[in-house]
Amino acid sequence: MRWGEVEYAKAGEHHIAFREIGGDAISDIEIVMVNGANFPMDSLLDDPIAARLVEGLAGLGRLVTFDRRGIALSDPVSDWETPIREQWADDLAAVIMASGCDKPTVFSWESHAVARDCSVRYPGLIARLVLLNPRPSYTDDDAELREKLSAGLARLRAGRTPGGLDYANPGRGHDPAFVAWNDAAGRAGASPRLAEQMMNKRFSDPPFDHSRMRVSTLVITRTPGNSPEADAFVRRTARLVPGAEHVELGRGDYFAVGDGVDDVLAAISQYLSGEVRLPAPERQLAVIMFTDLVGSTRRASSSGDSAWKQLLDRHDAVSRFQVSRRGGEVIKTTGDGVLALLPSATAAIEVAKAIREELEHDELEVRIGIHIGEVDRRGDDVSGLAVNIAARIMSTAEAGQILASAFVAGTTDAASFTSLGPQALKDIDGTWELHAAK
Repeated sequence: MRWGEVEYAKAGEHHIAFREIGGDAISDIEIVMVNGANFPMDSLLDDPIAARLVEGLAGLGRLVTFDRRGIALSDPVSDWETPIREQWADDLAAVIMASGCDKPTVFSWESHAVARDCSVRYPGLIARLVLLNPRPSYTDDDAELREKLSAGLARLRAGRTPGGLDYANPGRGHDPAFVAWNDAAGRAGASPRLAEQMMNKRFSDPPFDHSRMRVSTLVITRTPGNSPEADAFVRRTARLVPGAEHVELGRGDYFAVGDGVDDVLAAISQYLSGEVRLPAPERQLAVIMFTDLVGSTRRASSSGDSAWKQLLDRHDAVSRFQVSRRGGEVIKTTGDGVLALLPSATAAIEVAKAIREELEHDELEVRIGIHIGEVDRRGDDVSGLAVNIAARIMSTAEAGQILASAFVAGTTDAASFTSLGPQALKDIDGTWELHAAK
């Protein structure tokens, strides 16, 4: 990607900062992105998922991103009488014209009708809209929902952007690195008082009339699993925009900078180019560890759902703590276990032993499998043969057992090992020398 210098468009008397990001120099696709919440454009490369979003969009052609007035590098909001949606629509139009884009596609993951308003106020300026979770105007029937969402304003008083709320990004809401980046981006985007003023202003904007829209539009929806927003509310805009195409991604993270970013990029690239185009996965050498609670079905049946959930939470918390303190990363939970990457075989063995010891105090038995190999990184997830091998090693282990491949056992002296000899792993070719760590 070619990350361009900061430039400024003029929207009336306001200076609006924007950057051009070049990807595919041959493509004639042009995309202008409207960021969600108060995320500044300069924060997007500091988070792996946000960076993948930018890389995927820039890979389709030419990408322009900007800071709306009141956010980061752009001038502050000076007019608190005019609907802020209209002011931000003017900012978007100014950036499109100043950047030299010719009827671009506007991709917006800003939930209010900024891009939609711009397409109506400046007919002929935008060729297509791609809207991720575009929030419709509230009606009297949404009073309870609106009250729940407005409670998030309290976070702004602490300098935090609503993008980090658990309801918005449940897949990443417990990742300390994401929370730290999210909070830093919120603080860089706007002060707590200004952020709250802008959010209140959004809620007080008059309803947007979707019947006036005449631009080809793709609506992408995804409902967070623990969101107070009803599915019907999230999908409502897809029905309101005349002739809109609708791609429903199911449940997951609400913002574009969440789990499932590749699903969003796949829908956009299919719509714009006729084919799914994704950034290449990042390959890295890693130590892969799977954990699994033994007898989970039996324990859940005897303990009850509530008690079993507490035990699962205990397992996850112990795993995350032990992994993070040794420089590793929990990639995801797997129902009754976790998948984690560690920086070394020694760190992985130390983590596995610590997890086993701590869970024994809770009368929980865990089995663990460890392997070294190359993995493909796609956003927050990993894949590849090495991941599958680690999973099969774990499933071979008995209760309380830590099994490692010969690659791991031969790389560390953090434990003594007993060879189990060559073992067949389900759906994996050949046999694999496995070792039990004491």
